[in-house]
Amino acid sequence: MSDNIKLIQLNNYVKPEIKEEHGKDWVLNGKQNAYFKYVIDRYNGSATNSAIINSFVERIYGRGITALNANKKPEEFLALLEIFPKRELRKIIADFKLQGNAAFQVIYSKSGKEVVKCYHMPVESLAPEKVNDDGEIEAYYYAYDWKTVTTKEKAERIPAFGFGGKKQIFYIKPYKPGQFYFATPDYQAALQYAELEEEIANFSVNHIRNGLSLGQIINFNNGVPSDEVQDKIKNRINSTITGSSGSRFIAAFNESQKNATTIDQISKDDASAEWHFWVNEARQQIITGHRVVSPMLFGIKDSTGLGNNANEMEVANTLMEETVIRPYQEIILDAIDEVLAVNKISLNLAFKPLKEMAEEPVEDEPTEVQMSDDEKKKEIPQSVADELVDLGEEVDLEIYDLIQEVEVDYKEEENHISLAVNIGTPRPNANSKQDSEDIVIRYKYVGNPAPEREFCKKMMRANKVYRKEDIIQMGSKVVNEGWGPKGSDKYSIFFWKGGGNCKHKWNRVIYLRKGKRVDINSPLAELISTGEARRNGYKVPTNDTKVSIAPNNMSNKGFLPK
Repeated sequence: MSDNIKLIQLNNYVKPEIKEEHGKDWVLNGKQNAYFKYVIDRYNGSATNSAIINSFVERIYGRGITALNANKKPEEFLALLEIFPKRELRKIIADFKLQGNAAFQVIYSKSGKEVVKCYHMPVESLAPEKVNDDGEIEAYYYAYDWKTVTTKEKAERIPAFGFGGKKQIFYIKPYKPGQFYFATPDYQAALQYAELEEEIANFSVNHIRNGLSLGQIINFNNGVPSDEVQDKIKNRINSTITGSSGSRFIAAFNESQKNATTIDQISKDDASAEWHFWVNEARQQIITGHRVVSPMLFGIKDSTGLGNNANEMEVANTLMEETVIRPYQEIILDAIDEVLAVNKISLNLAFKPLKEMAEEPVEDEPTEVQMSDDEKKKEIPQSVADELVDLGEEVDLEIYDLIQEVEVDYKEEENHISLAVNIGTPRPNANSKQDSEDIVIRYKYVGNPAPEREFCKKMMRANKVYRKEDIIQMGSKVVNEGWGPKGSDKYSIFFWKGGGNCKHKWNRVIYLRKGKRVDINSPLAELISTGEARRNGYKVPTNDTKVSIAPNNMSNKGFLPK
């Protein structure tokens, strides 16, 4: 009797054995490189698995790559950003977390002596060449779809990094015991639970489509036909009463005196409890496989475990960064370092933490930072940079009217550049050489209201105005360490503000004593009406164009040459 009951079962996907095949120059990760596709399917099919991987990628990339010594090596840092575009780096990280492998194409200059660009390569499109006698992989074969590859002429051979050629493949694969050609994802053991979660979702949809029935037993009590006839009957039933999700019936052919066919429903009283058990079990095993310290860090609500209040979340976040995220980052950064070494670039690389994103203001909605004098003293210790802030003034608006605030955007002339010479001791609240009896001219530091650099923070918080002489004089002191030419500590604050990539500039602010008017022949008249002053024969003194431009908008982002 039991021999006549036919069941259709799911086949379990087993990690393929990686082996070199005779007659093939490459090694595949499963038949037709299919294991990569299997992992991608588990990403697309499991909500928990997908959410965790996406969050990991964002945490690993953070706010992008940086260099802790960028201020001392600005040209090398700019070269890094040119070689590794942000979008390519994000793709590399995404592959590395999803597949446990990552690859990028290294493009060399025409001379072949330096790297000019690196592009992401999908790992599922690559197959390593069989190792040479020294156990090295000399090349990788590329094919858009390995299902179509039958001969080596249909796959492109690209040398591995360090084996010559204008195009090379850098393959990132952390060491794992017993895995030479390919690494497996670090959550390999959880893949079957990702598949289980996917099947639970499919089951739920199919269960609804089938009227909340677990299935049916169809008994044919009019004799047992041949296997061929049984298959035809089952196929007819399958095409008539089941949907695209597959059959939900058992066909039984029985010897009997009765000619009627009976249909019985398969029922399960505890189906709801068992369904919840497997849902929770699959989710928990996926979380464990990814080494998630707290599900809440990944937007997964969980009633137990570390990370359900503010303090625990902070501890969980720190633990996650130190034990899981940073090791990922180190492997990526080591690969980047190895490529940069070709160009003799040596930087102290790091990824900016994602957490700091909340501290950056939105440019369209700037927020002014207000702090008391006592708070400023507690937060930032007194330094040379504070000297300029101390020299700032707050013009008495009961005596003077603010009549103009403009960007300093005039052409360079010797008489203003020469202000750097013959300047005495800075004197706060003293007249500037640009002042007259009734006019006060000062400069105001403007731009991003909540910057990251200490110098710019202090300048924006102070919200003062400064004599030009004092600003130029501060260029002889260490105001903003490391941002000068060749990584030196001194440079013109008047021209270069907070240094390379700074988003600030100087505005010229003009005050007129209340009740006074400006004589058209005054040397300062052009500040009120430049055209009219020129028509009266006055030569307009000007400032360098760099004064009014934020370094971030200058060539080379304001980084001074070596």
